[in-house]
Amino acid sequence: MQNKFLIEAFQTPDAVSQTLLPYFSRLSKDPYVDSDVRFRSYARFAIDTEGEIMRLPHKAFMQSSDVNRVVGDVERHFAPMDDGMVTLPEFAHLLRSFTAATGLEHTGGEVDVHQIRVTCSAQDTSAPAPEGIHQDGFRFVGIFCVQRQNIAGGFTQIFTSPVEQHPHLNTVLEPNQFVIIDDQRYYHHISETLSSESGQEGVRDVFVFTA
Repeated sequence: MQNKFLIEAFQTPDAVSQTLLPYFSRLSKDPYVDSDVRFRSYARFAIDTEGEIMRLPHKAFMQSSDVNRVVGDVERHFAPMDDGMVTLPEFAHLLRSFTAATGLEHTGGEVDVHQIRVTCSAQDTSAPAPEGIHQDGFRFVGIFCVQRQNIAGGFTQIFTSPVEQHPHLNTVLEPNQFVIIDDQRYYHHISETLSSESGQEGVRDVFVFTA
């Protein structure tokens, strides 16, 4: 008899986001969205059955058009994640937190990690999730917030179907908060963002984990 994973949320120590935040200012523009508000890097990791983590060679990232209506079936070549950042204890803490929550530390597997910055102004909204309400096509999805600065909106929403009108969960992820969901059970979305300060850029920095 075994329980089925659904949703887990927890808060990491403050030092995690404080240490990882400077690496977001170095991100390259995401070339697969038609705007100058999204920046991104990518890395892949393997976890063996002893819980050891190893970075895998860099390659293109692709999702099926069945789960990504915007850029599905497109090979996306994102910049590799910073070598120095992935060796930090704070980054390792996030990886191990994800693998512990999902059971991968015992079963082994691969984890993709996306480092994403989305910016906005007080006049123009940004869409952190241009796919709308969606699944990512994996077993698990985790979202860890590193920074929210001058941001209105950007609610993390979890739905039980892609046409549901009211989210099962509707919350703002604050820095150092981590939510992990069963991607085969739930759909998720991040609502649009606006800058909350006139004349100031709004910034939302997150890591997205999939396995």
